[in-house]
Amino acid sequence: MELSELKTIYKIPNHIAFIIDGNGRWAKLRHLPRSQGHIKGADKMEKMYKMVREIGIKYVSIYAFSTDNWNRPKDEVDGLMKLFKKAINTFNQKKYADCHVEFLGDLDKFDKDIKDSALQIMEKTKNNNAFHINLCLNYGGREDIVQAVNKLIAQGKTQVTMEDISANLYTSNSPDPDFIVRTSGEHRLSNFMPWQSTYAELYFPKVLWPDFGKNDLIEAIKEYSSRDRRFGAIKE
Repeated sequence: MELSELKTIYKIPNHIAFIIDGNGRWAKLRHLPRSQGHIKGADKMEKMYKMVREIGIKYVSIYAFSTDNWNRPKDEVDGLMKLFKKAINTFNQKKYADCHVEFLGDLDKFDKDIKDSALQIMEKTKNNNAFHINLCLNYGGREDIVQAVNKLIAQGKTQVTMEDISANLYTSNSPDPDFIVRTSGEHRLSNFMPWQSTYAELYFPKVLWPDFGKNDLIEAIKEYSSRDRRFGAIKE
């Protein structure tokens, strides 16, 4: 089945989010250093942008590096920083010319060249609307809520609404995710978008992220389409 055919058969999420888990285990199973798993995982991210766009999904978010991931071994973190530089620079290519790219998270902890490149890409693509890519770097869901509240305090707010908080989250330019996929079989969100995921459908395939391919994505869409999303209401 061609990916473009799915939208004629199944319900398609407007916003799909991926918690990309399993890069290290993928490498370990092949007796490779963990860095090779991350390289393979970064390559899969680029392929995933193309695949979900072909399906007709408008927004994709990738949880690539959490606020807790700084606690990993220094050599692993250093390798990830090199991958992030490369990944950010790819957004200057023509194939992303009509994409709206955002980097969600606290960029201040990154080296200046990474932060500056990310900010430049966001400025360059801010008016694009054909397809939206959110790359979550140094992102934590609880931290996201805290920074939103601090923004509101700075604005002089003494009482806030849910709309106020949503409008000040890192995801303020995107709708909440409809569908969250965490690869590798782990059944948790690990501090990913706790506010935004309230009504998201969750899916936990056992396949490791570097191995998550076209057929796995098709199965995910089939699963999403089978869900009855009631948003707390009772349907007759």
